[in-house]
Formats: sequence, C-alpha cells, structure tokens
Amino acid sequence: MRTVFFIAICWTLLLPHQSWATTLRLSTDIDLLVLDGKKVSSSLLRGADSLELDNGPHQLVFRVEKNIRTTTRELRLYISPPLVVSFDTKDVSQVNFNLPRIESDKESDEFDHAPHIQLLDGNAALIPLKMDILPVKTTPQGIDYELDTQFYNKSGKTAAIKGFATMMADDSELLSKASELDAPVRQSETLTEQRLKYWFSQADKPTRDRFLQWVKEHPSQ
Repeated sequence: MRTVFFIAICWTLLLPHQSWATTLRLSTDIDLLVLDGKKVSSSLLRGADSLELDNGPHQLVFRVEKNIRTTTRELRLYISPPLVVSFDTKDVSQVNFNLPRIESDKESDEFDHAPHIQLLDGNAALIPLKMDILPVKTTPQGIDYELDTQFYNKSGKTAAIKGFATMMADDSELLSKASELDAPVRQSETLTEQRLKYWFSQADKPTRDRFLQWVKEHPSQ
C-alpha cells in the first residue's frame, strides 16, 4: 500500500505545471493554522517571513491576532474566529495580506460580524478570493483545525476546495503520527519539494530504486 501511495503522489508532484512558485508573505498579525488541507507546524514558520507555494489553487485557514485598545484605553489581545480563504496563484508571483483597520473593540466586533481581508499580488493588484468562517468543534483535547478543515472542504461551502479533502483522505493514516510538514525545511523549498522528500524517505529501497529509474526515463521537458 505504501508503494502505491508513494508512486501516485510522486507522479502528481512531478507534473510540469508544478514547476513555478509563488511567495506567500507572512504577516505578524496572521496566525496561519492550515495550509492546503495540512496543519502548519510551528517549525515551518519559525523565523520565516514568507513561504514558497506552487502556482495553482490554495487554501489558508488562519486567525487574525493583534493588540487593540479597549474602551478604557487598555491593551488587549484580539483573536478573530478561524477564517478560511481560497484563491488561485496562477500567473501570481507574490501574495500579500491586506487587513482592514482593527484597532478598537468596535472595529474588532465589526470584523467578527463581517470579516473581510484582501490578498494583493506583487503589484498591489487584488487577487480574487473566496472567504468564510471555519466551523470548529471543541473537544477535551482542544480544536483540531486540520480535521475541521477536512470536513469543511467536503461540505461544498463558499471557500471549500474538495481536492484538498480528497488528498488528505488518501494519506491520513500514514501521517497520523508524524506530519510531513513537522520537520524544519529550507525556506526556499516549495510544499511540493517538502512532500516529495517526505514520501521518498518513507518508501523502502526497492520502491526508491524504481522511482529513481522512472525519473531517469522521464526527464522533465
């Protein structure tokens, strides 16, 4: 079974249209929780001001977290509901967050009631997006944002991308103990590179040898 998963994923990841990359610029006011259906580990984000993504459809689950002034002029930490945003980076080399003004209790209440953000490309042009509030289920162990995102992507709601839910279903058992994104990676690596390296490391030697032979016989065009 592991061999089948490995070959299928490697075949998908090596398709020519995956060769371009998009830079997602991170913001100190954004707590990124899930990226393309996968939980984002702290090691992936530690010290990074950006992430490299493949060109194509993407989905972010995040919260806005920032200090605001209360009506008594005291500072408090505002944390928004978890938001899910889907967009496409075709022909886009950079993605930047553009948040509305959230500096007071009134503005944070307005954002909670009707959250809205913009994504801008490197020329400050708007990137079309779909946004929704992610329904979450609180358990004694806390909130599993990755699992809740899976359920959301299967729901067909506003910002759902069913392709990410399908991909998660195929390898969830193998990744139940260690996520492919848990290990520190070079900032220049795309998610495709990270996943390819992960699955290569999980395969046995005969599977690796067959895959390397396949790569040799099918060089990228």
